[in-house]
Amino acid sequence: MMSSEQKLQFLHFLFASAWSDGELVTEEREILQTILSGVDLPKDAVNHVWAWFEEAPEEPNWEDLKEDPVMREVFMRQAMVLAGSDMVFNIEEIQYLDRLREKTGMEEAEYHSLWSDVEKLLAQGMSNTE
Repeated sequence: MMSSEQKLQFLHFLFASAWSDGELVTEEREILQTILSGVDLPKDAVNHVWAWFEEAPEEPNWEDLKEDPVMREVFMRQAMVLAGSDMVFNIEEIQYLDRLREKTGMEEAEYHSLWSDVEKLLAQGMSNTE
């Protein structure tokens, strides 16, 4: 079970990733709103997080994810989904995700395996909407 502090930190990671290309597109907003609606946080923390819908948060300490491989995998998977939520991975997002892999200490093989899983997931989502 994650503490409120861990949940807030995880959301910080997600919002920073979503803002990596300088904007928060509709699809990213919807995903983040869904995630936030399912997270139990103190009211002051919720207000803090809602501000990130309007302005990017400051850069989080990515090093924290080196010490928690489970949280790192969950985060990286979600960051990839956010980056591809508009069905376009632009060069800035790809470079950002690769820098995150390095900053968080994720092995390249694990990263590429996650990338493959996310691409399949996104492709399935697209075929379900057609």
